[in-house]
Amino acid sequence: MRLTPADVHNVAFKKPSIGKRGYDEDEVDAFLDLVEAELARLIEENNELTQRVAALQGSLAAAEAGAAGAPAVAAAPVEAPAPAPEPEPEPVVMQKAPEPEPAPAPAPAPAPQGAVQDVHLQAARLLGLAQDTADRLTSDAAAEAEATRNSAKAESESLLTNARNESDRMLTEARTESDTMLTNARNESERLVTEARAESDKTLNDAKNTSEGMVNDATAKSEALERDSRIRAEAMDREAQTKYAQVMGQLTEQRTTLERKIDDLHTYEREYRSRLKGWITDQLSQLDEGTNQAAPAEQQV
Repeated sequence: MRLTPADVHNVAFKKPSIGKRGYDEDEVDAFLDLVEAELARLIEENNELTQRVAALQGSLAAAEAGAAGAPAVAAAPVEAPAPAPEPEPEPVVMQKAPEPEPAPAPAPAPAPQGAVQDVHLQAARLLGLAQDTADRLTSDAAAEAEATRNSAKAESESLLTNARNESDRMLTEARTESDTMLTNARNESERLVTEARAESDKTLNDAKNTSEGMVNDATAKSEALERDSRIRAEAMDREAQTKYAQVMGQLTEQRTTLERKIDDLHTYEREYRSRLKGWITDQLSQLDEGTNQAAPAEQQV
């Protein structure tokens, strides 16, 4: 498959997936532009060389055709040999003109045998010159084509080497940059993890200290409340016991007073009963005496 500038111009590379290495798009596009321009120049130069080789091959074919026509002219039948002046050969310039001069046309009049030999000699000379010119042109064209091919190959190899070196350099730079970015990312990650861990430890210590402080405060408040409650309960207990003792003392005193009053009432009751009984007895006695006194009086009446 031949590579054309259009192929280089229209080439499209897939972007690497996330997390994989790749090349900078601008640098790759710039390098492809250089390759496209150089490839177009080489193709144009190759086309020019091909056209020159074709022109040289055309000149060679024309020279061979002219050389082949000379013996045909020399082989034409001659009726009678007639003396004629020896014709001078026309000069043929082979250095600058791409095509050799055509062979001289045969004379319309019958030529003598010497003229025929001269024509043969001239044709042989022209054929040798044409052959030498064709060989030289072919050799020059082949040498120039070989030199052009070698130059193009060397330039292509140089471009390929430069491209490979540039690719290696870009790959090395990309790897170095990737390693640097990876190292920086790893260092940043470690720094963030260290800071997060330190912040977490600080927050945990603060929370622990705050919790311990709150627990200590709550414990102190609880102990203070318990102590105050105990003191208050003890005070209330003592006060209740004091009041109980006072009430019991008052009740005991009242009971003693009431018992004494009850005893006094019992004594008064006994005395009252005794006095009442004595009074009743006196009254009965008096009544009996009055009755006894009244009876004799009635009897006297």
